[in-house]
Amino acid sequence: MTKIGEMPYLNSEIFYLNKIPHFRYQKYTPKKMGIAIKEKAINSGPISLIDFFNLENLELLDNYCVATKKSANSVFVFSQKKLKDITNVSVTNQTSTSVILLKVLNNFFWKNKNLKIKSNAFKSDSRLIIGDEALAESNTSKNYNYKYDLGLEWYKNTGMPFVFAVWAYNVIEENDLINLSNSISKGLNNYDKSLNYIVKNNKKPYMSEKNIFDYINGFSYRIGNPEEKAINIFKEMYNEIED
Repeated sequence: MTKIGEMPYLNSEIFYLNKIPHFRYQKYTPKKMGIAIKEKAINSGPISLIDFFNLENLELLDNYCVATKKSANSVFVFSQKKLKDITNVSVTNQTSTSVILLKVLNNFFWKNKNLKIKSNAFKSDSRLIIGDEALAESNTSKNYNYKYDLGLEWYKNTGMPFVFAVWAYNVIEENDLINLSNSISKGLNNYDKSLNYIVKNNKKPYMSEKNIFDYINGFSYRIGNPEEKAINIFKEMYNEIED
């Protein structure tokens, strides 16, 4: 049976509006999605960009991606301090790419030499949170004085979108690959209808229908020239800090 990774976040629901009945869809957060495709527990899914860089034998599935236009609105460092004063950031265990983006932003732009990244269990006055948990925190919490949108920070410093994930696959039959691609493109090609469906069917007490509409509209789902350029530049920066 063909197994497809399902990202359990609002910004990825558009990929799964036309599920194929004989496929098995399995929900994974970004970090676990990378582990699943590495271990061949899934055949395809939206893979964190960092995992796509690092894992072998993966191929892009057409040009499908999750990319911000400017702000991410669900990838935040929440803090009691200004950026220049942050010393420790505890990081959610869901992330693969966002934590690297945090390192890149600090290394090339913020240049806070005292900033240290800690595990999620570490008690800190600053936290990196992603996905729907970050949406909820951003829209309801009064626990932090500051919040820094990593997608917006990237855009402000580079003028480019940021690609958080790309659809990729390992071993999959050709017909199944075609069917999967068609199921995704159907949702994207009927974008307005898809967006209205998602908005009407999401009952999030911390977000209005307009909030959800604006949030999803802040993403691009296909790799074009700006996204490709952003991927290449981010990869260069990532390789430089990893050397």
